[in-house]
Amino acid sequence: MNALTPLLPALHTLEPLGLSRIAVQSWSASANPEQAGRLARYLEAEFHALAGDYADSVDHAYLRSNAFRANVVQAVRAAEVAESEAKLRFIARALAGCLLNFPPPIPDRFQTLRIIEGLSDRETHVFVGLFGLLDPLDPFEDRISVNSTVTVAGLTRQEFASALLGLGQLGLVVREDVGWKLTALARQVAVLTRLEGDGL
Repeated sequence: MNALTPLLPALHTLEPLGLSRIAVQSWSASANPEQAGRLARYLEAEFHALAGDYADSVDHAYLRSNAFRANVVQAVRAAEVAESEAKLRFIARALAGCLLNFPPPIPDRFQTLRIIEGLSDRETHVFVGLFGLLDPLDPFEDRISVNSTVTVAGLTRQEFASALLGLGQLGLVVREDVGWKLTALARQVAVLTRLEGDGL
């Protein structure tokens, strides 16, 4: 079965923004259709919000490009290994974010989705949670102390520290002196998922 079939209703909501319904019908991917169906629920909500609140910011050339089709397939493959609804929603937010125009530096959409695919559910939870722990005015200049006892809801300090190490391996945080700091790659993920705007 074509794993993109469950996504068709969500993709059809982008038709008023310039996505060809006929072109979309020919798209295909090999992945778990059940997971694609779970992702589709979040995508439909994100695309509806995009068409309403962000319609003036849509990158129409990207929407009609092969790059968007490749990123849709990439999102479905990322969903295949997602273990939680929160991770599926995060993937949906990122794919919807790919459709927006951004001022320089423009996020590398493909690279960012590839990183998001590699995040475990716990790492995703910690990454999102970091924006509640760091300075809200400039989270990218703040640090989490290595010796801090802070954590995010539902995780022990040890689990939190382990997830930080995983985020470091993915290039989303770096240990500088005595603290963990978000990287430029983390900024790309935050921009596409709109973490700095209205949260998640």
